[in-house]
Amino acid sequence: MNNLSCVQAVYILGTMELWLSKALVAMVAIVPAFLAIPFFRANYGVDPLVFLLWYFAGTTVSIALFFLASGRGQVLISDGWIVLIIIAIGLTFGALANGLLFQSVGIAPNPGLPPVIYESASMLVFVFSVLLARLFPEFFTMPISDLGRFIGLIITVIGLYFVAGGLEHLKSLFS
Repeated sequence: MNNLSCVQAVYILGTMELWLSKALVAMVAIVPAFLAIPFFRANYGVDPLVFLLWYFAGTTVSIALFFLASGRGQVLISDGWIVLIIIAIGLTFGALANGLLFQSVGIAPNPGLPPVIYESASMLVFVFSVLLARLFPEFFTMPISDLGRFIGLIITVIGLYFVAGGLEHLKSLFS
C-alpha cells in the first residue's frame, strides 16, 4: 500500500461503526496466527495445542500490559466470584473450542478451512442473543436483529458450507 491508500484505509475504518472496524482489523490480525499453526507443526514439530498455550499466554500478557499502560489496571480485578466464573468459562468452553480449532488448523488440507467452520457459530450467537434477551431481559440487552442481517448470516453460513467442501458432499448425495 502506498501512503495515500493507507490514509484512505484509516479514514474508511474511522467512518465505520466501531464494532465493524475493530472486527475487520481483528480479521486481518488473526491471519498470521492461523498460518503459523501448520508452519510450526510442519517445520518445528510444535503441537497445535502447545502453540495455542503460548499464543494465548502472549495475548494475555499483551492485553494486561495495555490496561496497565493506559492507567486502567484496576479493571483487571473485579469481584472474585465474577473472575472465577470467567475462568470457568475459559477452562471449559474456551479450552474446548480453541483447542479443537487450533488442532484442526494444524491438520486441515488448508489452514483457512477450520476458521471458516468455526465462524459459523455467529449464526447461533445471533439467534441465542435474541432468545436470551427475550427470556431474561434483566440480564441481556436486546440486540439488533432485523431480517436483513439474519438473511446475511444465512447466506454467509451457506457460503461457509461451500468453502468447506459442501459442493462435493452434495454431489455425492445425488450420485
